[in-house]
Formats: sequence, C-alpha cells, structure tokens
Amino acid sequence: MTIFIHMAKSAANIITPKKISFNELSRNAVKFIDKNSLLLFAKDKILSDEIIDSLYNAFTNNNPDRKNHLIHFNADDKVIENILNECSNTGLFSDKKVVVIRNVKRFLKNEKIAVAEYIKRPNPDTFLIMISNDDETDADKIFAADSFLSKSDPAGIKSFTDKIHILKPDAFSEDELLDWVIKKFDGMKISEETARHLLNFSNYSPEELNSEIEKLKTFCYSSGEVTVDSVNLCNGIEKDFIESDFIRAILLRDTDLAVKIYRKISLKKDVEVYLVFLLNSAFTAIYKLKDPSSSGLNDFSLKRELKIWSKEQFELLPVYRKIAAATSQDKIKSIFENIYSADLSLKSTGGNKFTKMFSLINNICGQ
Repeated sequence: MTIFIHMAKSAANIITPKKISFNELSRNAVKFIDKNSLLLFAKDKILSDEIIDSLYNAFTNNNPDRKNHLIHFNADDKVIENILNECSNTGLFSDKKVVVIRNVKRFLKNEKIAVAEYIKRPNPDTFLIMISNDDETDADKIFAADSFLSKSDPAGIKSFTDKIHILKPDAFSEDELLDWVIKKFDGMKISEETARHLLNFSNYSPEELNSEIEKLKTFCYSSGEVTVDSVNLCNGIEKDFIESDFIRAILLRDTDLAVKIYRKISLKKDVEVYLVFLLNSAFTAIYKLKDPSSSGLNDFSLKRELKIWSKEQFELLPVYRKIAAATSQDKIKSIFENIYSADLSLKSTGGNKFTKMFSLINNICGQ
C-alpha cells in the first residue's frame, strides 16, 4: 500500500487532495488501508510519525517486528530502484509490510513517473506511504501527473486515484490541540486548564510541545499528576499572583499602579524574570496585531498566532488591539529593546532587582 502525507497550502489541478482531520486519520486508520498507497501532506514529523504508526498497526495487524516490516526511505537518497524493489518484493515469511518515503517532492521527473506506475499495479502485501513535509501541496507536481494524466480523460484520472488516498490534514482545532496534548501524557492526570497553561510556554509547533510534555512526564513521574504549579516549576518559574493586572497596568501606562502591583507580588516570590517574560509575550502579540491579516482570524487561529492561551490573556485582547492601533512599530521595537536589556540585567548577578524593574516599568510607561 502507498500513502502520501503532506500538510500545506494546496492548489491541485488534475489530482485533488482530500482534507481530513488528524483525529479522523489517526484513530480510523483502518478506513484508509483499502488502497495500497497513500500520499500525506504533513509538515510536522511527530504528527506524520503518529499517523504512520496507526496505519502500520492497521495494515500489519500490530506486527511487533517493525525492523523487518516498516521500511523507511528518503527521496533525497536517489535510490528509486531500491524503493521499487522493496515495494514489489514479498515481505519476510510473506507478511505484510509498510514502506515509507519522505520528501517525495525531491524525486526527479522520471522517478515520479516510476512511482506512479507502481501505484497503478501495487503489491497487495505492501502499503506505500509517501510523505511531503514542506510547502508543496500540489499532488500534480509530486506525481508529474501531466505526463500520464489529462483533464480531458476523467476515466484515466479515476483509475489512478482509485489506487491511492491523497490526504491533506487540517490544522488542529482548539479542541483537537488540547486533546492531543492531554493524550500525550499517557494517562497521567492533567486538567484542561493545565494543558492550556502549558501552551503559554510553547509555540504551536507539535515538536516543541512534545519536548515540553516529555520533560513534564519525567518531572511529575512520582506524583502521576501534572498541575499548573508543576508546569511553572518545570519551566523555572513560580507564580502565585495576578500577573494580568500587572500587564494591564503597564499597557495602560499607569506607572504607579504597575509599581504597586509589582511590590505586592514580589513580596511572595522572585517574579521579576517571569514578569519580563509576560511583558515580552504581550508586546509580541501587540506587534503581530499590527498586521492587517490578523483581523480575519477566528478566535482559535488568533490565540494560536498570538500565543494567548489563558483566559486572563484573552481578556486582555481588547487592550492589545487598542495599543496596537495607537503605537508605531518603531515604538514597539524600542520597548522590546528595554525588555531585552532588563531580561539580561535581571539574569546577571548583582544589582537591586527592584531598581531594575522600576527602570523597566518607567521606560515602558513613559514611551
């Protein structure tokens, strides 16, 4: 069987990818092994690996011998004969096997045509998965389809697409992202609130999120539970304060109130580095809001773009918009310079933390 995996912007002409959710594909893999080939458009390796795992289990009936039954190739290696031989040959003891090819866009034209010819007459004991992991989402180009298919021959197109699933997973919805994060903890206790909090410390990238999750699984192994406090501790930050009030005071340029809040919360913990982190996050969101395209994003896409996952952060969005509209890019860049200098200063030894924070507050509010 052959599978192509590819996530990106698509402009199919002769061959059109089918849009599908990650959950539908990974949880119902058995539905997609009725054909012996699959092309998947997927940028994130960790997600494509999870999909490959689901398809492998479905096709081989959970064969534990992956060394001999899950074969990987890369189109960059220019070994098309080896690939086609592996696909055509019967597996060990006539068992079913899965062959994976990454970076399929990198095949030369004659190699693309050779793969397409194999797809038309596949080995029924082989499931071929092809993965496109960059911005190329045109299946026509990946197969050099114009060399052997024509829009004027719909029957010819159908005879080819009947042999292969061509899938383009949608970006995660908010619910799917949270569900994916929680499931990655492998049964450890974690609330949706904590999962949302974790997103504050990671980019949307599944690779980065997975790295944070693995750290937390080790950090919380003895307790078996991941909490907001453990997320903070694992990231070197402790917080037990109303940080959104501090950010709001800074954004509204209320120096006295910002200093008052800082004094109050700093009595409990060393919060300076975390407050600088929050300020950087806030002004990064404000800077991005100056892009006119941000006005067309739905709530979840906006949260993902601005990285404002907590309820408190999202409640500050109207303030972010107001500041973005009233502040020039040069002024925001100047604020970033102040934040960067304060971060370096606070992380160095020596000096009075309050003096450094007061200087930062005064510099930003006085812009």
